[in-house]
Amino acid sequence: MQGKKQTAKEPVKLRQKELKNGNLSLYLDFYYEGVREFEFLKLYLIAKPKDKQEKQSNSTVLELAQRIKAKRTEELLTGALNLASKNQGTVDFVKYYEGFVSHYTKADHRVLSACLNKFKAFLKDKHGTERLPCKDLTPNLVLAFKDYLETKQTGEGPQTYFTRFKKVVKHGIRENLFPKYPLPEKVKFKSGGMNKGVLNLDEIGRLAAAQCGNEVIKRAFLFACNTGLRFGDIKALKWQGISDCELFVVQNKTKEVLRLKLNQNALKLIGERGKPDTLVFTLPTFEGSVKTIKNWVARAGIDKRITWHSARHSFATNILVLGYDIKTLSQLLGHTSIQHTQKYLSIADERKAQAVNALPDLNF
Repeated sequence: MQGKKQTAKEPVKLRQKELKNGNLSLYLDFYYEGVREFEFLKLYLIAKPKDKQEKQSNSTVLELAQRIKAKRTEELLTGALNLASKNQGTVDFVKYYEGFVSHYTKADHRVLSACLNKFKAFLKDKHGTERLPCKDLTPNLVLAFKDYLETKQTGEGPQTYFTRFKKVVKHGIRENLFPKYPLPEKVKFKSGGMNKGVLNLDEIGRLAAAQCGNEVIKRAFLFACNTGLRFGDIKALKWQGISDCELFVVQNKTKEVLRLKLNQNALKLIGERGKPDTLVFTLPTFEGSVKTIKNWVARAGIDKRITWHSARHSFATNILVLGYDIKTLSQLLGHTSIQHTQKYLSIADERKAQAVNALPDLNF
């Protein structure tokens, strides 16, 4: 009996990646003997060609890409292919990072850009230059950058920046920029940092009673302490998103719809209802708001490093301290996964322990 015909899998495949402008970038996907590599060809297709000329351009680009694919396949099968030597190591990682930021459009663009500036400052401090060939980005250097971040900031800042830094590095890994894997296996940050930027219920009350240089910022920040909304979502919030005592918002970060009941504090803070397409809070920039908050916190006699993010962290921690479960909190915060919410558990547990230990001693 004749067996089924065996067909070998293609070791090199031509693939497409959609760009921000809607066009398509062509790249080769190598998979051979259990190893996967990618090579970006710097060839682009017009996603929706409008005329004969654009269709002909696509045809020419595809033909060239197919020729490169055929050549790489032959090199791979004959053992002549050394993909690592094509583009690894020589690219300036900082320039690559700058290009990544310039084309990045997601909600964390500001943090990603700020991290780039911190990495430049780190290189300047360590090597006297802001440039770094990809071959010189090693796990040890990455760990040194992580330590540098922890010396410059407290709270969640270092971990937030480091997460964005890894995002850029991993994108570079997919584009085959590094001769060796540049990220360390395990990275641990100093624990307890977030707790320094969390307000308890008493401190939120002290802020409410204290004078602030900008009443809109004051109301918006306290609103965040009562809802857990991020700065970007509050800044963009319009009256059409509030119906009676319920709020509906498409979160800028996750694009997920959040539905939230407003408590009496939140309802008082938004004030008299305006027209549907007008803003609930007319806020300045994030940086300007944080500067005002810093002065306001000092005026309230609170010795903590408080930023706008502290309002969200405080809301989450206080909900847990009051005895509500993590699943409920995850829904209130609009998290896509409960794993994102678990970081608040240790802070809440610490607060509960502090509360128990604060009980007076008994004489018996």
